[in-house]
Amino acid sequence: MSRSARLYWISTSLLAAGMVVAGVQELRHAPEVLEGARRLGYPDYVLTLLGAAKLVGAPLLLLQRFPHLKEWVYAGFAFDFGGAIVSHTASGDTLIHTLPAIFSAVLLAISYWSYRVRHVPASSPDAA
Repeated sequence: MSRSARLYWISTSLLAAGMVVAGVQELRHAPEVLEGARRLGYPDYVLTLLGAAKLVGAPLLLLQRFPHLKEWVYAGFAFDFGGAIVSHTASGDTLIHTLPAIFSAVLLAISYWSYRVRHVPASSPDAA
């Protein structure tokens, strides 16, 4: 297995597992997650929306059959993590509260980069 393939599977598996755990916690409105969302000023129902999206998106990252759908999942997770980082920063939250979103964003970037290296031919107009 090539280096990019290992990097893809490790980063993507960790990311998908994290999204399943986060999605379940958000759907069940775990007290610590609910408190964090309220501290940031978000209504409780946002957790239901985000949790459901994470549970749908996580397995799609692991499937190789739907490349266009996978691109949408990457974009959705990028908006989620970017929004989380901005929300924590703008609200004055500590770095410790922001680190999970930063770590997830880094995993997402590694997963996406290694996916593109493996699946987009260099001569493709999408290669840039």
